[in-house]
Amino acid sequence: MDSVKLPYEIHASEDLGRYLVASRDLSPGDLVIEESPIVFGPKAMPDPESKMPCVGCYKPIFTDVGERCSKCGWPVCSGNCPGLTDPRHHGVECHILSSRPDCVLDNMAEYYRHDALLPLRCVLLQNIDPERWKQVMDMQSHMESRAPGTEAYDEADEFIIEYLITNFISRLDGEVKTKYLPNTSKYLLHTICGIIDTNALEIRLPEGSELNGLYAKTSVMEHSCVPNTKHTFNIENNLNICVKVVVPILMGQHIATMYSHALWGTQARRQHLKETKYFSCKCLRCTDPTELGTYLSAMKCMGDGKETCDGIHLPEDPLDDETDWACSKCKVKVGNSQVNAIISQMGEEVDGVLMMGGAVPILENIICRLTMFLHPNHYHIYSIKHSLVQLYGRQPSYSTEDILDKKIKMCKDLIFITKTLDPGNARLSLYNSVLHHELHAALVLKSKKVKSCLKTHEELLKEAKDAIEIALSSLSDDLGESSGRKLFSVIERSEREFKVFCKQNNVTF
Repeated sequence: MDSVKLPYEIHASEDLGRYLVASRDLSPGDLVIEESPIVFGPKAMPDPESKMPCVGCYKPIFTDVGERCSKCGWPVCSGNCPGLTDPRHHGVECHILSSRPDCVLDNMAEYYRHDALLPLRCVLLQNIDPERWKQVMDMQSHMESRAPGTEAYDEADEFIIEYLITNFISRLDGEVKTKYLPNTSKYLLHTICGIIDTNALEIRLPEGSELNGLYAKTSVMEHSCVPNTKHTFNIENNLNICVKVVVPILMGQHIATMYSHALWGTQARRQHLKETKYFSCKCLRCTDPTELGTYLSAMKCMGDGKETCDGIHLPEDPLDDETDWACSKCKVKVGNSQVNAIISQMGEEVDGVLMMGGAVPILENIICRLTMFLHPNHYHIYSIKHSLVQLYGRQPSYSTEDILDKKIKMCKDLIFITKTLDPGNARLSLYNSVLHHELHAALVLKSKKVKSCLKTHEELLKEAKDAIEIALSSLSDDLGESSGRKLFSVIERSEREFKVFCKQNNVTF
């Protein structure tokens, strides 16, 4: 990208550090940043005792039967994997890891800590690529918040620093250490862990493995709970990141991404950001008690014990972690600790039901119970409803016209929340696509039950056509990931079936 025509300028402030502002008006689809990673490395897989990523290409391999690198003994897909000699993958680190050449088949998750490879690859840049090393060290580490005794420090110390020093670095002979690791102090390694925790982006590979990558320009972007950009990774092209505008950005406005989950409530998001990114978010959504009119965190008022109340409890000051929650209709207030206890308890119940793959009656029952305490738009209820709309209409007993009307309304309510919180499909594109696909399916099924009225029939099908087109377009930037491709394939099949149905019924638009 020509530096003269960059769409952004880098500014700095005491509160935000470095950040990007638009140097001109930007429109959806405009490219902001395209760059290759400074360095990247694999994350541990969900069940590392069963599968681990190859250290050369990151393809998942079965730990009990997989091959090993002939020099260092780490699990690989094949002894001929090109990444084993590539300096950007395993080529350099192998010299360090081979200081402990033994292989094991027991407790492999403890013996082969893949999360330690990215910090090792970072520190190896000192000599092999000083320019990239400087780019890494220019990033924020927030070491002032990671002092000994903090959870972040102790975790990094036990699982990364001590692991690397004890098993590898302390075993190196002088020549190898001088050549590759001239400086490996504990403080430096902790600094690198802080840089990774603060700046690394997660890269999901098609076969199921995940990487963490550091990107020099992208790391400067600030966070917002309503992001105006979306980033994607080109897996085939050196893991290049592409940051594009998703909603109009006027000249001088901040260019932002999101480092938290868009469907968490304000307190959950802000706590996560404080613990992982070391800052307190004060964006437009966080400062609004209603979360842009979605009421995603709102509670129902239970009255004062004498009289009931149908008001809504909202935080008086969303930026205060100890704020009281006040009712919109009566004088009752609830302490923040009490609210957190209720939300935490209900969250555990919701997670348990969803983990077990709840059937329709179970999901309907938990919604009925939760809505006694929570606003119908609360994020816990959103999770249940998102699962429920994918079950309605799948069986004859849940395909009556009343159920379909219920599903249609539920889809539209969830779409409103989704699009309000993420108008540019930056973070919730798959959610948005699923909801429009389910809306389409419900409208088509309902159209088959109202054929006696031609106008209503055609109106339903027109709405169904619009819904499935939105479902497909929502995924336009997600086809590089397996989840996006699979969903797109399913919806494409539905679209083909819909076109056949319309043709058979002489319906044209």
